[in-house]
Amino acid sequence: MRRLALLLCLAPSALFAWSGDGHMQVADIAWTKLTPAVQAKLAKILAAGEPTFTPVNGDVREAFRKSATWSDFIKGTKPSVYDEMIKANNRRFEPNIESTPGNEGVKCKTWHYYDIPIRYRGAEPQVRPSNALVALGFSINELGRLNKLPDAEPRTQAFWVYWINHVVGDLHQPLHCTSSHEHEAEGDDGGNKFMITAPDNDRSIRLHGFWDGAVGKAIAKDREAGLNANIEAVTQRWTSDPTLQPTAAQIKNLDIMSWLKTGAALADKFSYNGLKPEDKPSAEYMDAMITLSKKQVVLSGYRLAEILNKSLG
Repeated sequence: MRRLALLLCLAPSALFAWSGDGHMQVADIAWTKLTPAVQAKLAKILAAGEPTFTPVNGDVREAFRKSATWSDFIKGTKPSVYDEMIKANNRRFEPNIESTPGNEGVKCKTWHYYDIPIRYRGAEPQVRPSNALVALGFSINELGRLNKLPDAEPRTQAFWVYWINHVVGDLHQPLHCTSSHEHEAEGDDGGNKFMITAPDNDRSIRLHGFWDGAVGKAIAKDREAGLNANIEAVTQRWTSDPTLQPTAAQIKNLDIMSWLKTGAALADKFSYNGLKPEDKPSAEYMDAMITLSKKQVVLSGYRLAEILNKSLG
């Protein structure tokens, strides 16, 4: 609990900005679909990882879901373990990435999204070469490669588990998959430049952040209905709800580009649909966002388990 309290103090934006609620829910769902052998491997890997994210009192499931927030955590802190590895792998994707405009190259920020352009006019805008598609594919390959080595260092494996855990979740939040050019000629960076009016307090907020918090809103809605909001209870409830279940084909689909195209289409249909800058989302919009987000979280958790069962099996 002391380690978790430290994490909460150091990185509130990572845990409450998919937000920490969303990422940890995805990971917890995935945990229930991992084989016992993979769970045992993850126990050893996570025990050797970043000290703040190691299991407390032997609770590997908690450590696994908490590890899904590490990639956001490092954006606001300076980790003592992985700095050199982050810097080295940043440079694999784009020359001089640390000088990327907007400071996006620092702490691997470009690894969290892939901006498929939508609603643009003229020539199709280009996607930056350092992106979530490249990063996730690279991370999966690295974890699989290390798993085949008899002397692989668990601490290095932990680094790739963190990234896979996080980016799989990111790519099921529709606004991590696209950039709309409808109101911003250069693109709105997945709704980060698209300002709306918060439904509850009339503040001007980013559309992206509003969707990042959708899972937290879904859990809050469950709580208001008198349902258990504990993360493991939510996992049990959502994975048992037939209206939220993906098909077997969807679960087995590990083609990351197809996830991105689906995410961009969902953003076009749901995130931006009927919404203009500074609009206040309607109750109907909120309901559709919450339902879609719950479905995406369940699908993301199942796919994350598929990836880790293959990579560590």
